[in-house]
Amino acid sequence: MIRKNYAVKDLVENPGFRRMVKGIADPHEIDEWNKWIEKNDQNRKNARIAVAEIMGFEFNDPVFPDVEQKWNELQEKTAGTKKVKFHPPRNSEYKLRWIFRAVAVLFLATITGFGVYYLYEDTETLTHLEQLSEEKTIITSGDEQKTLKFSNGSTVVIRNNSTFTYSIGLLHDQTIDVTLEGEAWFDVVSDPSEKQPVFAVTTPDGIIRDIGTKFLVTVQKEHSRVVLQEGLVEVGYLNNDYSQTEEVRFSVGKGEMVEFTHTDIVKREAVNSSFYTSWATGYIQFDQTKLQEFAEYVEHRFDVNVRIVDASLKDIRLDGAAYFRSLEGLVRSVSEVTAIPVYQSDDKSIVYIGNPNH
Repeated sequence: MIRKNYAVKDLVENPGFRRMVKGIADPHEIDEWNKWIEKNDQNRKNARIAVAEIMGFEFNDPVFPDVEQKWNELQEKTAGTKKVKFHPPRNSEYKLRWIFRAVAVLFLATITGFGVYYLYEDTETLTHLEQLSEEKTIITSGDEQKTLKFSNGSTVVIRNNSTFTYSIGLLHDQTIDVTLEGEAWFDVVSDPSEKQPVFAVTTPDGIIRDIGTKFLVTVQKEHSRVVLQEGLVEVGYLNNDYSQTEEVRFSVGKGEMVEFTHTDIVKREAVNSSFYTSWATGYIQFDQTKLQEFAEYVEHRFDVNVRIVDASLKDIRLDGAAYFRSLEGLVRSVSEVTAIPVYQSDDKSIVYIGNPNH
């Protein structure tokens, strides 16, 4: 049963409200929540904020069109073709309809990025779609990362010190256009029957288009980089040759890392993709990985100095996988598996693999 008053925190933590936002609630639940939202402005405000928190991104309140103007436009378009009578709704009926539509647009704007406005007349219902999507920009500071979850199940994790701008088209199956500065991890859920990519990621060097996949995009000053963990991506860059500019496209396969500029491929090689993506996934995979390679990864990932105390340890190979939330959690897992002690300096800037006192 839905009670009378809910604060934003209550809504975010309420299982029924979360089910409705994610589109998995039953019709009765949806009806009950819609009734609650329609009751007053405060309910609608709290619901909007809660939806933004649950979905991982914010959206603006929808701007309702001038209905009288829309009817005039509709009359001009239909004049001379088919005459229809229009009986304007009574004030109370008109207001009630638009309150209901406000609720519908609230959740459509969250889940699909567009709103649907309905115009009525007495012989048939005419549906008019207006583009409500707009560019949204997410900026992360030096000590944070943010996660976006989209209605089709796809997830994007934006790394610290990054700028992620995206826009969603009118239809839910249209490609989401992204402009990236920094680094972001894409976990894409796609419909195999759809020919269009879910994301098209634009960098200063080219465009990365996914084909049902998990991939990482990094934008650096000299070049852009894509690392593919699963699936397939297509990369396009501009080739300026003989005064002609054309887009050159190539595919990136599972386990590949490609660095490219707007004119050429700089580097292409097979890599352990989890070494690049673990900051977003909290997961790292080892496949006969040398301890020296692991030490280099830790240095790059956590910005610390790693010292292997005994040179004979460098060729020890690691197998398996580890889930972790911090440097301490990761090195502890590896230490337990290899039975090699790991220490940190007091200021946390140095990690010793092996006993530094021997």
